[in-house]
Amino acid sequence: MVDTGAPPSGVSLSAQPPGGQVALGDRLVLSCTVAMGTGPLSFSWHREGSGALLSTNQHLELPHVGDSDSGQYRCRVSDGDSVAQSDPLNVTVLVPVANATITLSPPAHQVRAGDNVTLRCSAQVGSAPVTFTWLHNGQEVARGPLLELGDIDVGHSGTYQCVATNQLGQDGHRVFRALSPELALAVILRGHWGTVAAGVGGALLFLLLLVGVIVAWHRCHSVAARKQQERAPPDPPAPPEEGQVLYTHVVVTNRAGASPRATTLQDPQVTYAELRGPQGPPREPGDIYGNVL
Repeated sequence: MVDTGAPPSGVSLSAQPPGGQVALGDRLVLSCTVAMGTGPLSFSWHREGSGALLSTNQHLELPHVGDSDSGQYRCRVSDGDSVAQSDPLNVTVLVPVANATITLSPPAHQVRAGDNVTLRCSAQVGSAPVTFTWLHNGQEVARGPLLELGDIDVGHSGTYQCVATNQLGQDGHRVFRALSPELALAVILRGHWGTVAAGVGGALLFLLLLVGVIVAWHRCHSVAARKQQERAPPDPPAPPEEGQVLYTHVVVTNRAGASPRATTLQDPQVTYAELRGPQGPPREPGDIYGNVL
């Protein structure tokens, strides 16, 4: 209650939510009260480090706080003759964690048994302090930003995730978490790569040999077939059919009394003969001839 006739004094601040701790985007209301002072009273709000006048009301409302709204706030009260100022109220705007990621050192998703591997978790966004929890195949295994795996074996294979966490207030009434994408890690026994390489090399060698054998067999078969065709005698002529007339060239003689199967023409150069086929009864001599020069 304001005591009239006295200068303003006992100025104090209160915040909602209590303590002035809010998350990014929350609503914040600051109130200024005066224990004693004559009216009418005027109010002014200031943030340390900024010369701008924030408000002249008894209440200062920030509907959506941003990261830049963190700082110390004061309220000044004046009756026109004297001014009283409140103690500073510290406003903390917490940025929730986001975009948690895992980096692997050395950078390889397949490692050999006995190697030393370090996983690092980080959050690209988030107000400190940030804590980290490690999950292996969904089960919590460690805490802290680093997960060191020394002398690893096949039991370390699987998926890894980290959980980045920050909270609002000391009592943690609001906790924010960011889960990283899964990182798949495969641990290979020593010597396994050599075995795999040998197996692959053996398979390739076998395929090459098989192809070589097929090509060689095909070539040999082609050469043998070609040689056989070259050595084979030509097919004998088909025997003449019954009654077929064959013609041949004979040397002309001027003797009289030619064979009854031969006919001598006027041309003294060529004699034509009609020869019957090997089968069939004798037939009359043919009388159709062709001139062969």
